[in-house]
Amino acid sequence: MKEVLIVCRMMEAETRAALEQTGSAAEVIWMDKGLHNKPEHLREELQAAMDAAEAERHPDRVLLGYGFCGNAMDGLRAGNYELILPRIDDCITMFIGSRQRKAELEGGVGTMFQTSDWTESTDKSLLGARDRLIEKYGEDDGQYLYDMMYGNYRRIAVLDTHCYPLEPVVEQAEAVAAALGFECRVFDASNDFLRRLLAGPWDDGSFIVKSPGEVITGRDLRIE
Repeated sequence: MKEVLIVCRMMEAETRAALEQTGSAAEVIWMDKGLHNKPEHLREELQAAMDAAEAERHPDRVLLGYGFCGNAMDGLRAGNYELILPRIDDCITMFIGSRQRKAELEGGVGTMFQTSDWTESTDKSLLGARDRLIEKYGEDDGQYLYDMMYGNYRRIAVLDTHCYPLEPVVEQAEAVAAALGFECRVFDASNDFLRRLLAGPWDDGSFIVKSPGEVITGRDLRIE
């Protein structure tokens, strides 16, 4: 059984740990971190990666290391292989375990969750976005636009997935939080979904399983 794992580099630390923990021999295709910002583009790039994997590696099974990412998975077509992906809205929820627990951790506070691989592209982007807007529009207008775009956030939360050195990530998160006037918290998390994606079983409702030639539809992407 030859498997290919197509996964976002945003989850690199957790994926590498899961590969080691499960002893999986899946061949890995790493996708660019920034693709999740544009679901249509992500869909196109994922289909291209799946098609290339089929042509070049001839897998029996393709595993997608993604959440639904703004319904970017809608319309993906399996080739001559079984296709499996987590039934979860995004990778942050994947690390937390469920949308219910995510809501409990947020507690009604706008929270920017991050792991080590999210550090540069998430918390820095908030600070960088504010600075860029101020530089472009001036102090008052720039801050106003920033508040309109990101004003719901009040907390940076580091997810300790136990797959990377925690201290430097927390230190950086605390520095960014202080600069933005945010609270900073650390919450326990895990890479359990990725381990199960690699090792199974996939029949407990936590995964979408498609046979060769089948297409992922909006109906598949519903979460009860």
